[in-house]
Amino acid sequence: MPAASKPDPVTAYATAVVEGRIIASRLVRAACARHLHDLAHAAEKGLVWYRDRAQEAIDFFTEILILPENTETDADTTDVVIEGAKPFVLQPWQQFIVGSLMGWYTFRIGAKGKRRETRRFRVAYLEIAKGAGKSPLAAGLLLYLLIADGERGAQMFCAAVTRDQARIAFNDCIAMVKASPYLRDLIDQTQNNLAFLEMASFIRLISAEKRGLDGKRVHAAIIDEEHEHPNATVYLKMRAGTKGRANALIIIPTNSGFDEETICGKHHDYSRQVLDGILENESWFAFVCHLDPCPACLAAGKLQPSDDCPDCDDWRVEGPHWLRANPNLGVSITWDYLREQVREARDIPSEQNMVRRLNFCTWTQQATIWLPIEKWVACRGVLTLDAMKGRECYVGIDLSDKLDLTAVVLIFPRPLRNPLPERQEPEPVPVPPPGALALAPPPPPPPIDRAIDVIPLFWMPHRSIQARTKEDNVPYITWAKEGFLTTTPGELVDHDAVVDRVIALTSHIQIKGIGVDQASASAVVTRLQRHFGDDLVVEVPQGFRALSEPCKTFEALVVSKNVCEDGNPVMKWCISNLGKEENHWREIRPVKLSARKRIDGAVACIDAVHVMQRIAVARPPEYQMLFLGGH
Repeated sequence: MPAASKPDPVTAYATAVVEGRIIASRLVRAACARHLHDLAHAAEKGLVWYRDRAQEAIDFFTEILILPENTETDADTTDVVIEGAKPFVLQPWQQFIVGSLMGWYTFRIGAKGKRRETRRFRVAYLEIAKGAGKSPLAAGLLLYLLIADGERGAQMFCAAVTRDQARIAFNDCIAMVKASPYLRDLIDQTQNNLAFLEMASFIRLISAEKRGLDGKRVHAAIIDEEHEHPNATVYLKMRAGTKGRANALIIIPTNSGFDEETICGKHHDYSRQVLDGILENESWFAFVCHLDPCPACLAAGKLQPSDDCPDCDDWRVEGPHWLRANPNLGVSITWDYLREQVREARDIPSEQNMVRRLNFCTWTQQATIWLPIEKWVACRGVLTLDAMKGRECYVGIDLSDKLDLTAVVLIFPRPLRNPLPERQEPEPVPVPPPGALALAPPPPPPPIDRAIDVIPLFWMPHRSIQARTKEDNVPYITWAKEGFLTTTPGELVDHDAVVDRVIALTSHIQIKGIGVDQASASAVVTRLQRHFGDDLVVEVPQGFRALSEPCKTFEALVVSKNVCEDGNPVMKWCISNLGKEENHWREIRPVKLSARKRIDGAVACIDAVHVMQRIAVARPPEYQMLFLGGH
């Protein structure tokens, strides 16, 4: 059947997942929803969906590739031994990945300024449980690109930290070439090299050993088992090598890890933010499998199931939810195998983390998000600084030390519009064991007497913005071009420029108080006090006592949708990075989810709430006077 007349398997899978007819993780559902959304908005986003090209790549697996049932490497000769063979028939989830990568196109401006149609996705992050066939899938994609892409001189690599690690995917390539009569005749095999002589293209294995990654011109690369990589070297070298190739593709098949500060942890988190719509990157494809938290735990900021919650997916209990992390369960991995893994892990606690990571895609060290980003996005409104003319304003300032993000957040109080959430019964306090210190009972929720409109302002040094963009993997440069972030000259934050901007606001709005992070430069506080007076400028200690009440007030305002925010993507990103820390007295304060995260905008907003609550006013606020008939 011609490709154009066949049903579109990519869209069919995405639709079935979104409608709940196929069991999948939350982030896989997000990837499918992204595909359907992009189909509906392709023209306005500059995207093109070619279902025939997607189908051609899918058919290549079934019609050309032969998948050996068992592939082993001889320890003495590194020759690949093949046992058994069958056509490589892709499962629906695999068709979605292959079809998405090969079927989506976009338009890019080339080196000479010409508009050129290219493949959309340049990085594919595939986090799937052990045994799902990630490496053979990636190897099949590499072989397809070798002979079907029409790229002369295309250099393709199976890359890893060590040669033994890189050999895993490369051996899959060799095995499929040996097993396929079509590929055997087309591809020339020598030691550690598969060459398509007609196009002067090749696939090789390389590693970080002996500077083997340097100077490569990469058309495609597999970076296998990234969760085992100690640093970002392999990824950065391969990614840098793609700069001269318009249709280059980096494929990252991996399991889950345990340290979010590794390159794999950063790619996992980046993929989540792209799929959740926190960050926008049209060239980044992600397929992230995992067990799901229940709706209540997800709303509480838990991205993974809680072991003590009966409603979350439980890795210890067999059920269809196991398919969320293991989409090939019953195909390349048996239910009996997974049952055995779970049984051993339950009997031997030291093996639990390994089984949870490799078999159920659980990151065994992961912080809890404080405010789910959906809650913040629900507060989106239409706000401009010009529209705030004459209104009362409280200001929070979080100054970076030298090189980082600086935030000034303006909050404008107004009457409550949304009903407050119903008061819930306090959480039960666990009974401590004998001799242990009892926890304080949870305090009642703080009273809310006003809503707030939020307008954030951000700064970053011009000379450090490129380095920060690469290090944090965040589009600061794009945000600056779009006006959401202001750059200041030089390599250090220009605190004077920030203070000048705050002072200039007084010609437009009524600043009733300013809260400044106590760790900020004393010169900034002195200058603000000189202009506004000691009573209006408050240094905010960043401890539990000072921040707990404004933190809880801020949370209550967001949850009840009594916040209206202007959609600044820098602020949205700060909110998504926000965690909370709780002490023995049930007091809370904001913390970063990891060292590389920035939460400056969120902290500045909480500082503004602090000063709004702290500064006593002899009469009702101005917005109340309008309704009370005051003068």
